[in-house]
Amino acid sequence: MLPVLLFILTLLDGQLSRGLRSVMTNQAFLNSHLLLIALILASIWYSKRYMVITSMFIGLLFDIYYYGIIGINMVVLPLTVLLVYLVFKHVPINMLSIILGLIVFITIMDSSAYLLQVVFNLRTPGVARYVVGNLGPTLMFNIVACLLLSFPINKFLKKANV
Repeated sequence: MLPVLLFILTLLDGQLSRGLRSVMTNQAFLNSHLLLIALILASIWYSKRYMVITSMFIGLLFDIYYYGIIGINMVVLPLTVLLVYLVFKHVPINMLSIILGLIVFITIMDSSAYLLQVVFNLRTPGVARYVVGNLGPTLMFNIVACLLLSFPINKFLKKANV
């Protein structure tokens, strides 16, 4: 059941990100990370091995569908999931730690993807423009999304894992 939810969120993330960019008239680039929010919450209920394999597969699908280059999210998503397990091994899980973790994980994930895109000449370098025009708005949007969606996603994951 989890892979279906993650696949749907992958598609929804892309459509939301594209829609938000058009609304913002390309002044700011918001990236929806509903998939990452679900991965963080799923890490509470599912084993590390299952989550790493699932996130690698979802990352592969994401790369094929959105980038046409295999590797960016296929690598970044599982590494982010491993980091989630590492952090929450030492930090008690509550809403505040999930939000703070989300900020860290989005920053790492998006910055890693940005660096890989620059390395492969898929994007022109410009750190200040990236931070102000992409990372900041992305963090604000996803914090609000996490606050609104974490309860229903968590409830679904708890039921699906029983």
